[in-house]
Amino acid sequence: MNPFERIQKELKTHDLFPKIEGYCACGCGEILLGQKKKWFSDICSTNAYIHTAILKGNTSVIRWQLFQKDKGACRNCGEITKNWHADHIFPVFRGGGACGLDNFQTLCVDCHKEKTRKDLSETGIPASADYQ
Repeated sequence: MNPFERIQKELKTHDLFPKIEGYCACGCGEILLGQKKKWFSDICSTNAYIHTAILKGNTSVIRWQLFQKDKGACRNCGEITKNWHADHIFPVFRGGGACGLDNFQTLCVDCHKEKTRKDLSETGIPASADYQ
């Protein structure tokens, strides 16, 4: 994984959750019985997929999970809007890519622009016209 990239194209679920002989690959510690080969339950395999999709940078999954967490409310000003952004708390250009949901927050468009301006100004990187 490259923490300076937003999208991790090559990352696969089996990279993060390799098969563990006799046990669920998600790490829950459950013993596999019967015909089960990798996952103890559908919940285990779904959670592994979601975790992988977030680390890969799948925006649909990230936005869905973030909406479940924040309900569309900006973490900065509290505004609830349908037009919100999934912001990397620790920016990608500083190594915040390939991160879990704990590095994302819901921000309204105005708060996201302000945060991006601030993040960029601290590094001396000029902001694009969109963030002026």
